[in-house]
Amino acid sequence: MGMRTPAAVSIFALVLSVAASARAALPGDADPSKVDATTAFDGPPQRRAGVVIGGSIGAGLAGASGYPNNATRIDDPAYYASSGLLTGTGGSIFVLGALADYVNFGFWFGTQSASSSDWKSRGIAGGFRVEAFPLVSLFPKLADLSLFSHFGVGGATLDATRGQYPGADGVQSFLGVGAFYEWCLGKFLGGHFAAGPSIEYDAIFSRSIDRRGMLLGARVVWYGGK
Repeated sequence: MGMRTPAAVSIFALVLSVAASARAALPGDADPSKVDATTAFDGPPQRRAGVVIGGSIGAGLAGASGYPNNATRIDDPAYYASSGLLTGTGGSIFVLGALADYVNFGFWFGTQSASSSDWKSRGIAGGFRVEAFPLVSLFPKLADLSLFSHFGVGGATLDATRGQYPGADGVQSFLGVGAFYEWCLGKFLGGHFAAGPSIEYDAIFSRSIDRRGMLLGARVVWYGGK
């Protein structure tokens, strides 16, 4: 994303502060905790519906290792590169559909950048995203807690910031998993805004490079149907 870690952390803190303030300011009948969350899975939606448009931003740790994406250099120890621990930022945007109170599904795109004094690495990916809210009926007080996964195609690079060291790059598979909690911020254009903290672990892996990272951040979203 090209942002430094302190900037992402500041944004994260600001979003959470706004979310907490907005939730406290909502009237009792707009507070999600007052909404009946015990609707059966086949019943009409009570909390989430329609198009879902949003994004997330965060800061965290990452690491990458591998070889240049060249058949003559892959698996050759002379061209192996490993970054060690890197710090950086990441963000994503998505367009989903709220299929029911307990599941959102759609398309996602994200990017991450991380660096140290010796290395810099970037990951970029896109594909499908699914968000599940498994406690809607089982434990209504946590009806807005979600477990999610996004998966598809990803590419990664690893480059030395000083010295003549081989880098690594490649494009193949992406997989990410995580969790978030959302609070309703208020109604807007027939739907409502929601925001809250998120944590995720992402991996881009191919024959020539592996890149893995963990982000702690904030998610902001607009639901068009409720």
